[in-house]
Amino acid sequence: PRKLLLMLAADKLLLQSEVKQRAINLRERELKLFNSNFSAVGSQSAIMAGFTLTSFVEIDLPPERAFAKGVLHFFITASVCVNFICVAMVMFVTVWGSGKALRGLDGSMDYAVDSMNDERTFIFTCFALGVLSTLGCMFAAAWVLMEESIAMCASVFLLTTMYMVGSEARRIRNRFYVPPGEEVSFNEFKRIDPADEIARKTLRTGSASPFKGLRDE
Repeated sequence: PRKLLLMLAADKLLLQSEVKQRAINLRERELKLFNSNFSAVGSQSAIMAGFTLTSFVEIDLPPERAFAKGVLHFFITASVCVNFICVAMVMFVTVWGSGKALRGLDGSMDYAVDSMNDERTFIFTCFALGVLSTLGCMFAAAWVLMEESIAMCASVFLLTTMYMVGSEARRIRNRFYVPPGEEVSFNEFKRIDPADEIARKTLRTGSASPFKGLRDE
């Protein structure tokens, strides 16, 4: 009987190890997905910031139309600031989040992936504001540099583009939105190994070692 119990314990440990390894592989895929998405968003924000800043430096503004120039300067400043914030946030999250997931304590992969998911809304919001601010720059530049009749036509196209960007983003988000009750959860894997739960609590509280209490016992 003792030998049988030892064999069962060994099989249990082996099963726990296999399930844990597969869970880590799934979380690694999610980590790569976040890195890919954030990198794409950051690249587009950097392009828009560079385009806006270059346009501001290269374009010679006429001395008249002070109000339109003020609106143009406002949108240029907003576009550059918001896009730079988006680029910086993407760099911080991808560099530090990936480092935490790969070099942290046991359980850092789950903590890093969940934290990156929490930062997604702020990054996408900054990207959306950057897109709208860049279109606002073009809208104001049309009234500064073009004749009134041509500026009105350009404004119609730009306002239509803004509306379509907002409405289509909302429509596509609603189509692919995953409600909180339907998303894939990894909470079941937290009960596989009690040490994992201790490690996660340590990561949240910032303690030095998740196994200090176990060693003391």
